[in-house]
Amino acid sequence: MDKLGRGTVWQGELDRCLHQNHIFAVRPDAQRLSGRFLAYVTQSLYGRHYFESTGTRTTNLASTNSSKIKSFPLPLPPLDEQCRIADFLDAETARLDQIEGLVRKAGQLAVARRTAVIDAELEALSDDCVVPVTSACELVLDCVNKTAPIEAGETPYRMLRTSNVRDGQVNVDDTYRVSEETFKQWNRRGAPRIGDVLFTRQAPVGEAGLLTSDAPVFLGQQVMLYRPNPLSTIPEFLLYNFLSSFMKRQFELASDGAAHSHMRVHDCLKLRIYYPPLDEQRQIVGRVSSALDHADRLRAATGKQADLLAERRQALITAAVTGQFDVSTASGRSVTDGVTA
Repeated sequence: MDKLGRGTVWQGELDRCLHQNHIFAVRPDAQRLSGRFLAYVTQSLYGRHYFESTGTRTTNLASTNSSKIKSFPLPLPPLDEQCRIADFLDAETARLDQIEGLVRKAGQLAVARRTAVIDAELEALSDDCVVPVTSACELVLDCVNKTAPIEAGETPYRMLRTSNVRDGQVNVDDTYRVSEETFKQWNRRGAPRIGDVLFTRQAPVGEAGLLTSDAPVFLGQQVMLYRPNPLSTIPEFLLYNFLSSFMKRQFELASDGAAHSHMRVHDCLKLRIYYPPLDEQRQIVGRVSSALDHADRLRAATGKQADLLAERRQALITAAVTGQFDVSTASGRSVTDGVTA
């Protein structure tokens, strides 16, 4: 739903192109409405509230229609004022975007640091330690390959989608909910449990995370489960294998190269991992966990800062397009203090 209603100005970036059926083209009357101003209105909290309140949601898609777009109640100051507001926001959002870019780059460096730490430990092992991933697991399970029917209300039963598996973690909060009957049906071959490593084989290929919650969950489409053998495998060590460059090279070779690449189940069973004795796994997990602590704190801090900058950007746009301050005298530094949506 948060992707619904975003507007931007088409600048002829491509020749001989068309737009697909979930994109609407809106052509402003040049004598009354600035396209840049309209785009900013759609990006404001004012615009967001309208499209989220009037949009419809299906299992995997939020949508609107031309009637709702035509009915959008548009704040419409004089054209010259619209242009001044758009000029002001062009300059101020560019400044914020530049800062956000630097923050996100720092976050990317933190992620790269995590991979480098893991690679250094695994690549120091002998090639004799490399085995099929199935050798380290007591269970490898694919999802049910159809979309589970979701419930409109709250239930305790949660679907883990590919978007819930990111950067070594599994988020069980931002999930679709299902009925108890659906939950049991989709878990008939086995239910995820704490210590399982989840892997996405599409959208995107190659994300992995360790399940640390005992919430009642099941695998959504394109998610696989690898359950470490408790007698011979440390769950964190198996996860580190999935986060390594060694594994990513295997993902690239096994993916089909299509626009939305994916891995087949039989290729997921052929993945190979480093698999030293249990005591050595424990030592490696201890060293890697300690080294990753700083990188993870940095990544969390940069993520929070990027979110704050995005909120600041939206608040600034909202205040400008709804006339809460005069852009001709504002610097953009403190104009949103005390502003509400």
